This record gives sequence, C-alpha cells and structure tokens, in this order.
Amino acid sequence: MSEDQQIEFKKSKITMDGYREFDEKLRSIENKRVAIFTHRFPDPDAMGSMFGLSWILKKKYSLETDFFYIGEISHPQNGIMLNLLNLDLKRAEDYQVNHYGLNILVDTIPENAGTKDNINIIFDIVIDHHRELPSNFNGILIHKKVGACASIVYDMMTNLIDDKDWLDEDSDADQKLATALIVAIVTDTEYMMSDDSTEFEFKAFSELFPYRNSNFLKQIVFFKRPKLWIDKKAEGCTKAKITEDGYAIVGLGMIPEKHRDLVADMAEEMVHWTGVETAIAYGIVGGTKIEGSVRSLNPSLTVADFCKNLGGRYGSGGGKHGKGAYRLPLSGMSIDDDEEEEDIEEACNSIQKRETKRIMRTIKK
Repeated sequence: MSEDQQIEFKKSKITMDGYREFDEKLRSIENKRVAIFTHRFPDPDAMGSMFGLSWILKKKYSLETDFFYIGEISHPQNGIMLNLLNLDLKRAEDYQVNHYGLNILVDTIPENAGTKDNINIIFDIVIDHHRELPSNFNGILIHKKVGACASIVYDMMTNLIDDKDWLDEDSDADQKLATALIVAIVTDTEYMMSDDSTEFEFKAFSELFPYRNSNFLKQIVFFKRPKLWIDKKAEGCTKAKITEDGYAIVGLGMIPEKHRDLVADMAEEMVHWTGVETAIAYGIVGGTKIEGSVRSLNPSLTVADFCKNLGGRYGSGGGKHGKGAYRLPLSGMSIDDDEEEEDIEEACNSIQKRETKRIMRTIKK
C-alpha cells in the first residue's frame, strides 16, 4: 500500500475515530459471543487492551468474550499480570468459528497476528496504534498514533459508556481492569516518557489511577527477574560490540523459549548505556530461530523499517517509534538439545558471529 493510499485509507476508515462504525457493528450481531485476539506474544498492552474491550462489550452490548493468542506468554511480568488479574487467555487452537459472532484484533494488524499460519481468521475489527497499517482489510479499523493501544481502548470507554455504568472504586473487577490498563500504558510508553506518549496516555492514567489496586500494580510493574536473565545479561555486557556511531550489538547465545523476553529486557538496558543511541540484542531462541530486539533514541532511525530489514527475506520484523523486534528462522542450522555440549557451543558461536556481521551490514546500508 503506497503512502497516498494509506492516507486515503485512514481518512475513509477513521471517520469519527471509527467509534460510530464500531457501535453500529456491535449492535447488529446476532451471536452474543465475541472472540478477541492479539499478537503472538501477549504483553501488558495487549492484555490490558483485551480486558478493556471486553469490559466495553459487556457493559454496553451485553456481549460475552473470549481472549485468544497464538504464541507464548513467557515474560515473568506477563505471567504475574495474568495470575493477579485473573485474565483467562485461550490458545488459538481452541477457537471455533461457529461459536462467535465477531472477531476483533487488538494491538497488532492481521499480518502480524500469526493466525494465517494456523487458523485463517477473518477479523471484523482491528484496534491498533503501531505505524504499519493493514493491507487488504475490509473491516473496521480504529487506529491512532499514540503510545499504547490501551489508551485507545480507554478513549473508547469514555465515549461509549454512560456515566451510570462507569467504573466503581469498590468493585474488585473494576479495580483489576484499571490496574491492567495502567500497567499497559506505563510499560508501553516507558512510564509515559517515550517520544510517542500523547495526551491520551496522560488522560487515561490520571483518570484510571483512583480505581487501581495499588498492591497488584506494584507487583506487576516492579516484577522480579529470573537468575538466568541476570547471568545472561551480565555475560552479554562483557561481549557487547559498540560502534563509533552509537550502535550496541550483543548476542545472548542459546535461550529457552520460555525466556525469550530476556532479549527485549537486554535491549532496554543497553540503550541507556553511555554512548549508545541504538541497542540491538538477539538470541538463539529454542535453538530454531534468532529473535532480536531493537531500542533506539536516534530520531533519524525508523525502527520499524530497520527491524523489517533485519528480518530480511526469510524472516519478519516491525515495531513503532523507538522500539521493535525481528525474527529469523534457522531452518537447517537449527540446534537440537540432545547435541553434544561442545557442538552446541561451536554452532552457537558460529551463528552469533554471522548474525553480528549481518546486523553490521544492515546498519551500513
């Protein structure tokens, strides 16, 4: 989709912020159950957005909802959030099309939801805040250039819900919802200090704050990191390559699937090192793929495009202002757990050497 087409697409699809079309669509469905999907690895913004949207559908339209995702919930912060707030996320494999009158996608676009590889779902509504717009999408798009998808959902709450049905400070469910939305906003905007933070995030935070569960909020935001993360990051600090123009690159070696979020955590830390403008951390996740994370303070770098380039011909990548990620399958170069330790180390070193060189080539393009 060309830039001119994107502009026209946005003009045609975001009349009245898409809320009017959303309202009409929700009023017209006959099956009273709705499926809400998000991206492969649900983070606080994805989960908070699902939770908030579900609250809207229940309050205004008396609709029941189920939450679905494709990948894994591996980050310790996400696990704590799920457990404390009782969020029931189901595997996409359990989705049955005949059970739902509507399919909604939040915090990503259909191309990045991962559903085409497993179950080909037609989404009726997409709610997202990332730079990339969906292609060949005929449903309702609600898109704002803001720091967190959850702030769009909160804006929908304020526009669609009557005062008499608003949040109740004494309601346990409403406290959990407010907490989920606050966590979503502060984690996706670096405590509202990121460049893409907007008045939507500040408004949502200030108005939700009185309803929060302060104990849950602290436990989720200030989560404890596993020892494996600390050990890997300490080793990574000694091996990081820092260029003269402010790029820092580090390979974290073999990482179990359930610890894949260590990569993003490393990049978050690296970008705050002295002399670093752009941090690129990657690991060999599960022995089958390279997963990388990018964080940048460089205003001239479009991180989403940079991550696409890092994904290359055989992988994928994307992001938003200042942060992004990429994935690259290893295919025949995959490393099996039952291989001898010496062979695993040799293969890992070879892959990391090659990947660092590839990143350097991408930087120089």
